[in-house]
Amino acid sequence: MKHSSTRGRRLIGRLPFVSLLVLLLVLSSLSGTLAHPGPGLDPATVEAVVFPGESIDVTKTVHTPTIPPQPDIMFLADTTGSMGGAIANVKANASAIMASVAGVQPDAQFGAAQYRDVGFDPLFRVDQAITANQVAVQSAINTWSAGGGGDLPEAQLNALWQLGATPVGGFRPAPSTRIIVWFGDAPGHDLSNSPSLASAIAALQAADITVIAINVTGATGLNATGQAAAITGATGGSFFPSAASNEVAAAILSSLNNLPADVSMVSNCAAPISKTFAPATQNVTSGTDAVFTETIGVAVGTAGGTYTCQDWALINGNPMNDVNGNLIVESETIHVPGISLAPATATNELGTPGQTHTVTATVAAGSNGPVSGVRVEFEILSGPNVGATGDGTTDGSGEAVFTYPAVQGPAGLGQDLIVARFTNADGSVVYGSDSATKDWVDTTAPVCACEQGPNPRGKIPSAPDNGGQAQNPDGF
Repeated sequence: MKHSSTRGRRLIGRLPFVSLLVLLLVLSSLSGTLAHPGPGLDPATVEAVVFPGESIDVTKTVHTPTIPPQPDIMFLADTTGSMGGAIANVKANASAIMASVAGVQPDAQFGAAQYRDVGFDPLFRVDQAITANQVAVQSAINTWSAGGGGDLPEAQLNALWQLGATPVGGFRPAPSTRIIVWFGDAPGHDLSNSPSLASAIAALQAADITVIAINVTGATGLNATGQAAAITGATGGSFFPSAASNEVAAAILSSLNNLPADVSMVSNCAAPISKTFAPATQNVTSGTDAVFTETIGVAVGTAGGTYTCQDWALINGNPMNDVNGNLIVESETIHVPGISLAPATATNELGTPGQTHTVTATVAAGSNGPVSGVRVEFEILSGPNVGATGDGTTDGSGEAVFTYPAVQGPAGLGQDLIVARFTNADGSVVYGSDSATKDWVDTTAPVCACEQGPNPRGKIPSAPDNGGQAQNPDGF
């Protein structure tokens, strides 16, 4: 029989030239409340050079908030006769609890409900449904008073079942983090004018509600028959086995820092930049770290340039924000090397033996600039100089030069198609290519002349003067 008296949490990727990898990790530091550095992503920025068809790995650490995002917190009190001291403690500190939670999660909302026992009013009542109005919640809590109780077990299973099975609590739709903070000092009726333990657990699980149970120190206890541990265990919550009447508010605030948090990463990176995270999701205690391996890939054939995108974390399906409600993002800058061949076109008059043509290949990674130490292959695919080849390594300006001799004579006339490819060290992987053309022409006009020599009969014709006896020594 209960009585009415009060009881006492630089990288090396898979690149062909390690010296080319430029990876800048900028660590972020955010301030928070509740003795925690605050939510954040480490590193806060990633900048890297990644070749087409290649990828790099980055270790990503999510510093989760002490309280998961968008929390809906329902305070559920046993208001039978023995709970006077605990009720007074919560009344005096409820506003401070709510302010502290909202300091971590500005979109937090709260509610207040109570239960007694069969035959005592209220058996169960929601005094304030979930709301952003903290004053209204405090006013509802201020209506609580200790009274009644009947036999030892109370009606908490009915209260928990109602909050899970019906919309009376006013919990926001998913992905809100739904939490019941329940405190009392006696076990509950199971199948005696009350839903069963199993049905209460099933309703809470179906509603995705996490239950935190705080046992107010007394002769019997909230978990005397194992109910509190069973409920909190089944809903991913926690059980505080002992809190004196004047410690209940502190236990509530402490309990809200030990909630389960399902953490995952998302990205707005789009083709040709790909992004994967391993593991895809993980469960940690709120306020601790979740560590992922982030793989950043660049598709084969990607044009050279600088690509940017962002990553962010989801906590229980909600974007992770800072204490001001702003989305916490990691900025990604991916520099992809590309090649250009110059001059793109050229025309020359075919001249004399030893005549050459020179092209310059430049490898650069977007705004990151020239890339040195890259192997470049040259080949003439068609034209009068088809088959000519060469190779080189880009210098500090990202340049490699190819010079080839021109075939002379009529066979040397036409257009050469020159291609340059930049590759890995042994040439087994081609990252990209560019082409240029060279026209060899003969535009010199022919010069007409009469050559001296005998006529077709081999004779030197006679001149018409001197009586036809003179000769034409020029033989025209």
